[in-house]
Amino acid sequence: MAAPAAVVAPVADVPQSEPISDSQVRNNAGGFVYQIDDLARLRRFVILGSDANNYYVDREELTLDYCEAVLRLLAQGQGERVVQEVRDISTQGRAPRQGPGILVLALCARLGDAATRSAALASLAAVCRTGSTLFEMVQRCKELGPVAQAACKPSAEGCELTLDVAAAIAWSKVAAGQATEANADMRAGIGGRGGRGGRSGRGGRGGGRSSSSLPLVSGAKASWGRGMRSAVANWYLAKAPAALAYQVTKYSQRNGWSHGDLLRLAHPDPEQHAAKKRRLAEAKTAEATVAETKPAAESEDWVLVDEDGGAAGSELAALAAASAAAAGPGAATSAAEAEAQRVADTRAIFAYVTHSTLPGQPPAPRKGKGKGTADPAVPAASDSPAPTAATDPAPSDAPAAAAATTPALAPLSPVMQYLVDAQRLRKEIRAPPPLVKRAEQPEPAKQPKPAKQPSAAKQKKAAKQDKAAKRRRGQEPGADSAAEVKQEDSKQAAHAAAHAAALSSALELIRRHRFGHEHVGDTTLLRCPEVWSAFLENGMPLTALVRNLGRLTQLGLMRDRKHRARVTQRLGDAKAVAAARLHPMSLLDAMCTYRAGRGAKGVARWEPEPAVVAALEAGFYLAFKNCTPTGKRYLLGLDVSGSMGWCKCVGMTSVTPRQASAAVAMSLVRAEPWVKTLAFSHRLVPMELSASDRLEEVIDRASAIPMGGTDCALPMLHALEKRLPVDVFVVLTDNETWYGSTHPSEALRRYRAEMGMPDAKLVVLAFSSTGFSIADPTDPGMLDVAGLDSAVPKLVADFVSGRL
Repeated sequence: MAAPAAVVAPVADVPQSEPISDSQVRNNAGGFVYQIDDLARLRRFVILGSDANNYYVDREELTLDYCEAVLRLLAQGQGERVVQEVRDISTQGRAPRQGPGILVLALCARLGDAATRSAALASLAAVCRTGSTLFEMVQRCKELGPVAQAACKPSAEGCELTLDVAAAIAWSKVAAGQATEANADMRAGIGGRGGRGGRSGRGGRGGGRSSSSLPLVSGAKASWGRGMRSAVANWYLAKAPAALAYQVTKYSQRNGWSHGDLLRLAHPDPEQHAAKKRRLAEAKTAEATVAETKPAAESEDWVLVDEDGGAAGSELAALAAASAAAAGPGAATSAAEAEAQRVADTRAIFAYVTHSTLPGQPPAPRKGKGKGTADPAVPAASDSPAPTAATDPAPSDAPAAAAATTPALAPLSPVMQYLVDAQRLRKEIRAPPPLVKRAEQPEPAKQPKPAKQPSAAKQKKAAKQDKAAKRRRGQEPGADSAAEVKQEDSKQAAHAAAHAAALSSALELIRRHRFGHEHVGDTTLLRCPEVWSAFLENGMPLTALVRNLGRLTQLGLMRDRKHRARVTQRLGDAKAVAAARLHPMSLLDAMCTYRAGRGAKGVARWEPEPAVVAALEAGFYLAFKNCTPTGKRYLLGLDVSGSMGWCKCVGMTSVTPRQASAAVAMSLVRAEPWVKTLAFSHRLVPMELSASDRLEEVIDRASAIPMGGTDCALPMLHALEKRLPVDVFVVLTDNETWYGSTHPSEALRRYRAEMGMPDAKLVVLAFSSTGFSIADPTDPGMLDVAGLDSAVPKLVADFVSGRL
């Protein structure tokens, strides 16, 4: 149990525009608040990120502020703790976006000491779980090359590099200035020198733009030392072949990098990796044998856990073979064959990604300088329809010499067949573009009118003469138009047949391999309702389903009762929501966007289905961790000031802090038996909530309240005035308090002293990423929480109950 908060005598009322202690600093709104420490700033950055503009702070300044906090922690030797924080937040699904955490991990991998670098690279697979996040991590390490050269200096002993925080910050400011100039040039139409995959010149792309605002300076190089190579190689080698094939086909390239680039740089070796696993399995078997020979009193009850949190060697076929040796030689042989097949599949995947070759095919020769094409005698896998195990044999009359010189392709394993079919779906299967109707064809340019038009009588006479001339030639009037109609019908029939053939081939592969929309390379096919119906029948990943609800509705699939029931059932499955690591903010953002009936970007429009909106709201509550009600008395204060509705939070496209505060309030109202709710800005507004209220209704009520300034001390002052017994005050705000004559922390101390409740606590949830705190960090009865984290209800419950 945590120690009860000490009763501190309140001081005289001091306006929030003046400090009450030396530990307070001025925030961005002009009020004085407590400044949080660097670890708390780190958590806020990883969870909230800096992609969303704050009402008072611009994006670039905010990002550099948080990078400074990370640099200070690294310079203080706390790099391993920073890595652990990033890893915990990522693996527990507590951050709605991976970008900020990947940026911090890259800082640790490039600027930390030896132990920090090792820990960061060891956590790469746990944090970067998809190909997309792996590419982002590699690009971040490349961008940090100049700062590593400028800020890492040899120590006095000369055996270790130390981080010069001042040099790193100076580089950041210089790089920010370069990035600002480059953005200004791009807006003016002048393309700067491109990064990887970009071109220089006027209007050039300038390389891939990544999610965070860390600037990239010219001359940045990727760090491909032994540690980086091993970490990237292990990312590929630790995956089962089926999972690896899925990753390389779904995320083929991002941020200017492709899997072929990383494989050529990392040089992963499946045979060496398998041998290493066998040695590990043999060592574990030997340890287990030694442990069995110990006396019972000396036996230890322990479980070896690997870096990913699972049992060590749980996926190793060699360990399975060693543990199953007692089952007989047949089982060992089967396990050995499975391991050999895994190695062969992994090597075949690498060859396919880097050289586009199948098992049994020689690699295609590289193009030399000045040569237009490669040797046509050795076709690549993508140059012709992919061969399969069921390919027809060569004709009997084929020349024997050609049959002798052409190597026979080995039968493809299921994993390689998956890769080949994915390549066909992405590169080869194409539906014809939609036909342009005659009425939609552009009209020819109008010719200038002649000086004098023939009269109607003359035009009629000319038409009769034309018909008579056609009869004399044996032609029927209107034959030309009939021929045109027949030709148009034939063209439409051929188009429909080609479209049906492409659609049938695509649907067959989608259903056979459960491909997703990322595997389809033809945009015409992605506009077909039949394709998305197949995706739904396969069971789309929940994250992809949430992102594409608007498109599914626009295509009319949500009007189908079967598809609508499938979607609502998936969103209401607590296990599926937890397994997908869906963040509550992602679901809230999806609900607000879907309910609006239009995308935040683009021109997509749809009519929202009420059942889908209700399912998204149910999924939002499921995304929070389950927690036991505390039985405490809560007073919730919802900030409804102007800044709560004028900005978006946490990089979301449609969610404002006001909407987020209403959502968290409803989650507490539904979980706790005693909750009183108030809305405040510069004054209090009654706002009672019940568990039966819909989230949409609560958001509308909060939006209708008149706006004003921000005085976060009002909930405590109101409870003191009304003599309300409250165990915990929860303030939901953007953290920019400046209005009023009493500081929030001082208002809580007054409430404790005058009400005789020394254990009354204050929890502040900040929905904007700023480095300030309303709660006093020296008071154990006050807690700051970094925005809408999926662990918020459990965290608040532990804090209120004294377990934190």
